[in-house]
Amino acid sequence: MIELSNQLLLYIIVILLLFCGIAMIYLIYQRKYEERKKHEMEKYIQKTKILWQEYILEDGQFTDTLIPKSKIQILAVEHIFLSYLRNISNPIIQQKIYTFAQMNLKEYYQNELKSRNWSKKMNAMYRIADFHIKELISTCEVSINYNRSIEVFQLLKIYSILEKEKFIQEILLCNYSFSESEYKKLFSYLEVEMLQRFMGKIEVLQQAAQYALIDTISAKGSMDVIEGLEELLANEDTEIRIRTLRGLERIGVIRDLETYIPFVNSKIWEERLMVAKLFKYAPFTYTVEHLEKLLQDSNWWVRSQAASTIIEDPRGYQRLKEFITTTNDQYAIDMANEVLEKRMRAV
Repeated sequence: MIELSNQLLLYIIVILLLFCGIAMIYLIYQRKYEERKKHEMEKYIQKTKILWQEYILEDGQFTDTLIPKSKIQILAVEHIFLSYLRNISNPIIQQKIYTFAQMNLKEYYQNELKSRNWSKKMNAMYRIADFHIKELISTCEVSINYNRSIEVFQLLKIYSILEKEKFIQEILLCNYSFSESEYKKLFSYLEVEMLQRFMGKIEVLQQAAQYALIDTISAKGSMDVIEGLEELLANEDTEIRIRTLRGLERIGVIRDLETYIPFVNSKIWEERLMVAKLFKYAPFTYTVEHLEKLLQDSNWWVRSQAASTIIEDPRGYQRLKEFITTTNDQYAIDMANEVLEKRMRAV
């Protein structure tokens, strides 16, 4: 039995060594292949660089030399196009790239979409979005696995870029569940007008989508969204109210001060903090009393922000000095003194 066990162990060791040897050979081959591919791509890029510059940047004539003849050349063209798209936001240049891809790369991506190789299919979907190859959307729809969220996400990304109405329909159906950051990526491709349509139906969206929508539409900085955001300040969801206040502060406009006064007495300290930030966009004479109340808040962050907002106004320095002599709140006094000292050191 011992001899048999030793013999079996020897067989196992030999098999493992063979496996390791094969794996090592495969890795070496892959490395050599990648190096050779990279070298050929660089060679093609150097050879055609001037032609691409003349065609894309200088309105040069199109030449058949630019049409890629192999997969490696296609990969090189992808590299060139992505470099232009990421570094130059010129509609004419973008359209040249989209037109070239539509005419000369569409068939390649169509075949890649039908491949059983998952990475090839995903790469094709990435490039369809990058190069705006709208005609391949239907192929994407029949090629993806709807049980794989990453594939569904990429299809929705393509919709958000090329089929915005379809994107809105799909998101409102709420058949999908993504993270907040993923929804932000999807919403980032939409214009303000499209985002406002979601705002009118925000209650039917997934919670993560609601939060992402508020952050995205606020980041656009459009004055047109202020009214829609202010309507959300009455929402029962605390997080929605906080994000809305944060978004309005980012835009930096207060239409009606009375809309924000109730948040001075909010039970949620984050809401009191955000309104203390927002008050810097309203006339000081109307907000100073509320800011002094927030300066006596139980939360350190709220007190700090209230003092900072007061000192930003030209009259704020003197007002804080007067405040110190009229209050018995030692925490408020300490905060006011701290802000005054910082201002003195900065002068």
